[in-house]
Amino acid sequence: MINRTKQNPDGSWSVRCPGYGLDVNGHKVTVYVENTVFAVLDVRSAVPQTNDTNDGAIKDAEPSIPVLTKTAVTPDKTVFTWKNRSALWEKTYTLTCDHLRFTYAVTVEGEGRVDGVEYFSGNTGTAAWGSDYEFSEGFTPCVSWYDKEDYTFKASLDCHRWSVLMVPPMFCYAFRCEGLTARLGLGLVARRGEHNFNAFDYRVTRAGFRSGFKLTTDQSGHVTVNGRWETPIIIGFGGADQWDVLRQYADYYYASGIASPVPQGVKPRFWYGPLVCGWIEQCIKGVEQEVPASSLAREDVYEALLDKMRTFGLHPSALIIDDKWQSHYATAEADPDRFPDMRAFIDRRRAEGLRTLLWFKLWDCDGREDCPTIKGDDGRACYDPSHPSFLSHLDTVMHRLLSSDEGCYGCDGFKIDFAFWMPIGRGVKAYSGKYGVELLYDLMEAIYTRAKAVKPDALINASPCHPYFASVCDQARLHDYEQKNRNNREDLAMRARMYEIAMSGVLIDTDNAGFASKRDSMRWLLTQQMIGVPDLYALSGTDTCPMNEEDFAAIAQTWDEYNRKIDRYYQ
Repeated sequence: MINRTKQNPDGSWSVRCPGYGLDVNGHKVTVYVENTVFAVLDVRSAVPQTNDTNDGAIKDAEPSIPVLTKTAVTPDKTVFTWKNRSALWEKTYTLTCDHLRFTYAVTVEGEGRVDGVEYFSGNTGTAAWGSDYEFSEGFTPCVSWYDKEDYTFKASLDCHRWSVLMVPPMFCYAFRCEGLTARLGLGLVARRGEHNFNAFDYRVTRAGFRSGFKLTTDQSGHVTVNGRWETPIIIGFGGADQWDVLRQYADYYYASGIASPVPQGVKPRFWYGPLVCGWIEQCIKGVEQEVPASSLAREDVYEALLDKMRTFGLHPSALIIDDKWQSHYATAEADPDRFPDMRAFIDRRRAEGLRTLLWFKLWDCDGREDCPTIKGDDGRACYDPSHPSFLSHLDTVMHRLLSSDEGCYGCDGFKIDFAFWMPIGRGVKAYSGKYGVELLYDLMEAIYTRAKAVKPDALINASPCHPYFASVCDQARLHDYEQKNRNNREDLAMRARMYEIAMSGVLIDTDNAGFASKRDSMRWLLTQQMIGVPDLYALSGTDTCPMNEEDFAAIAQTWDEYNRKIDRYYQ
């Protein structure tokens, strides 16, 4: 039972729950964590529309005040309902308070294409829009490429993140008031099939002495309303710290049935690695030979890499052949000049007890003139992953790459990359009508299910960091490290912690060291096994990171100890 819900003499309402508290006074909702006011939310949320030419948005001003039409109190929850009319819609606002959290939903009635949702925006027809806040800092589980913004941001500044490292990230903020360690969590949650957005931004304004904030999404016209539509909801709750906030956000996705958790239990042995990937080796050789790194995804380069591996006593369970073993990205056929017989190469590895994964690029229609395409507002053409002809082509590709049939390669899975290349903007026209995170999910799900149909133990390695994607990713890749930095271990361990929260039970591919600084790289390479699956991207040193036999002997020892630990799962 909720600790206490009561109506006050002045007609306002107070709700007190173990982790948060609310005061509802007219259309304003004061939010407490640890008896401290964190924000005063205006229940009005603008839902602008995309205009007919797709070159701008139609504002959704809302000067009138919503009317609290109903308050329903039961032992388990309290529900507040407001009605109002904005410039574009008839609106219903619903605030539901239960033991663990409050949920806020906006329902619009009318016609139009939704450009976005501006949660708690108040009346956007004035300069003094937004809700009041007392928090001084926010935390977002996403950094930009590369490190141009941190995970934390000042409440006085807008926060927009576009990540190539976590695609997508968790759409959740943890806000902090000075003098407190507790946080206010505000997270965006959509139903299955309705993640038609890419971003969840924090926006702030000031008018005179008043500052206000709102949280926004970018449907960009890809949701059409002809009648009634409920926006994605906001969930709010108190948390002990930012990690507790993220856990509660992820748990809501699983408990509500929107996301399916990672199956528990022992995985196929080769999934646990250690892994050897050739990308940084290609980069090192590319600098030496003054050629693009992608031109060195060649059989001789990888055979030499494997020879070095044996010399140093390294015993991985899987090899990743990186960019660009293909003649063309979209056709995904081995370049005969680089791998004259890919099947024979993979068969030799298997005879040595080594599985092979192939780097797989998303969105690129290179090599398919008949490829059904969609264009983002930047003009770049991508393949349409929802088009029937693409899905038929994907069936062919998955069979050729994974099957042991004659003429097929028999590989053991994929390192999926370039998720961030998804087409963005109002002009995107996918066959399915899906957009953003939802279109990416459908692409990942199509690859995952088709790969498993051909080879059930195929390993799908990718970089989503959101509960919604837990069912289509076997191994989460921590992704690239900025080589100008000198905090490799801390940077990637931070990401790993977020992956473990978002997709509990998923294997963690610890990914690459920077190989720009000896100390920085070795600190990570000798501790990867404490974070997840060890992964070595090069067996050659650089001028700033020379590698010797002693270094590889140390790595080999950590791998041997890791292998002994993992092998105990199978005894």
